Amino acid sequence: MPLISVIIPVYNVEKHLEKCLESVCKQTFRDFEVICVNDGSTDGSAEILKKYAAKDKRITVITQENKGLSAARNTGLEHAKAKHIAYVDSDDFVHERFLEILYKASTEYDADISGCNFCKIYNDEEFPALENASSQKYCPPLNVLMHRKNFIHFNVWNKLYKRDVISDIPFVDGIYFEDWVYNCCVFAKAKDFVWVNEKLYGYRILENSIMRSSFNLKKLNDYVIGIHSVRKFYKEKYPDLWPLVRDTRIARTVKMMMNSTRRSRNSELTASAKIALKKLYNLKLIGYKGLSIPNKIRLFCFLH
Repeated sequence: MPLISVIIPVYNVEKHLEKCLESVCKQTFRDFEVICVNDGSTDGSAEILKKYAAKDKRITVITQENKGLSAARNTGLEHAKAKHIAYVDSDDFVHERFLEILYKASTEYDADISGCNFCKIYNDEEFPALENASSQKYCPPLNVLMHRKNFIHFNVWNKLYKRDVISDIPFVDGIYFEDWVYNCCVFAKAKDFVWVNEKLYGYRILENSIMRSSFNLKKLNDYVIGIHSVRKFYKEKYPDLWPLVRDTRIARTVKMMMNSTRRSRNSELTASAKIALKKLYNLKLIGYKGLSIPNKIRLFCFLH
């Protein structure tokens, strides 16, 4: 049985997929499997996956109809065999010591989650030389994740998780910005987290990515779904921790909803945001606490 399962959701990424797979296959840490979930790709991604699976027995390809990133990750976890799980996005790539360093940190500190820094890739930049940077353990990890200077980020792809911690926390299907919802829940359950300040993950910045596309009703509604999902989780599992999450991460989400709506200059979207924020406020899922004074004023305007 492998020590790590690397889950790679794949959808129409033929331009970048080979570099991603090459970077994973060339890891200095060798005891791992790769679960590639072909999420209904219509380009040449399926052929690339077939080629790599034929030459590396550690790679398993699962094909499903297009269900979205969250569903693909959930499918990958269902088929993973290892006790440690890493998520890699198929348009990104990793340093050759990505798994080695994160696994070493996890085992040495006996941490439920380990994480690393990352590089933003605009063209084909490579990783900077490693500097043997320091690592630090945080307990409880939720405090550092919720801190306003959250240097460990809410992304799932720069982290290594113990399977026991995430096995009963699926990604929310069909929404954008699923990572922040997922880690809000996972970090509450985790006992400890270790951070390695090395840039071991290459996060590719694409012009046509969801993150860089304009704000719209779908994104607004997905923020609302995320807030409800996080609240439901904490109400059932960790009610005492909800105020911390509401006044930090949820407050940040409210700020992003308001500011993105304002920048859109779309009257219909603004009207929808007003309705959504009023409903969240009346349900006591959001409030003024945790917002800066300018954002408190903006929220008051949206509500009134």
